[in-house]
Amino acid sequence: MNLFLTKENVAIHYETKGKGFPIILLHGVFQDMEVFAPLIKNLSKQYQVISIDMRGHGLSDAPFDSRVDDYVSDIQQLLNGLFINRAFVIGLELGSTVALGLAYKSPNLVEGLILINPTDNHKTFPENRIYDRHADEIRTMNDEEKEKYLMKFRYKNIKKAKKFVKSHIPSHALQTMEEEITIKRSFKDFDILALLHEIKVKTLVISGKYDGKILYSEGQKISELLPNSEFVLFEQSGELPFVEEKEKFISEMNEFLSGIPQN
Repeated sequence: MNLFLTKENVAIHYETKGKGFPIILLHGVFQDMEVFAPLIKNLSKQYQVISIDMRGHGLSDAPFDSRVDDYVSDIQQLLNGLFINRAFVIGLELGSTVALGLAYKSPNLVEGLILINPTDNHKTFPENRIYDRHADEIRTMNDEEKEKYLMKFRYKNIKKAKKFVKSHIPSHALQTMEEEITIKRSFKDFDILALLHEIKVKTLVISGKYDGKILYSEGQKISELLPNSEFVLFEQSGELPFVEEKEKFISEMNEFLSGIPQN
């Protein structure tokens, strides 16, 4: 297990695999680096893959006061410690917000971005939105019944998604209520849209058509506001396009990455 200690004394868990040009993987909220397991094997054949448990997640420390700028600073410091001065960055959901924050703060560091199901709205927490949209149907259900019912509004390929989710225990299963509140608060009211016009790096935005938590229209909007972006809608996916349409995702990802000169 690799731990990096930031100047704020926050221990960040990370792992590296493979050799070549660096690729940084940033998971979503209440996830950890293992969510990218379906991609790491493929990516590590050609690239140095750096997987990170962002603060408050997985095996990293969980400070009780964090903001998006803190996630960005942790990554900046880690990459500096690893002597990485250029990298591709892949972000999932709110990990995309951090990836965009990194590209905004350190434009010379980020060679290319892949954003998976990014959100343009930080006024409400994405996980809460799907519950709000289906409040009338689920209000009398217990937690297990709610999750089972909502599967059809989260994923298109439910069989693949269920198999993956079952094998992956999310990090918030071990989090305290205070830690969960800190994470939710860390993204509150972050104005991502105000930054987008200044982020010039080549970007691929991927959204799943059947994601009922973060709607694909949010990814479209972000892509339209980024000066150098393309948008791809995965027609047979929801929250996990790299699981539900793995072969297509890997093809789109590899084509995008291979088209960017690695300076």
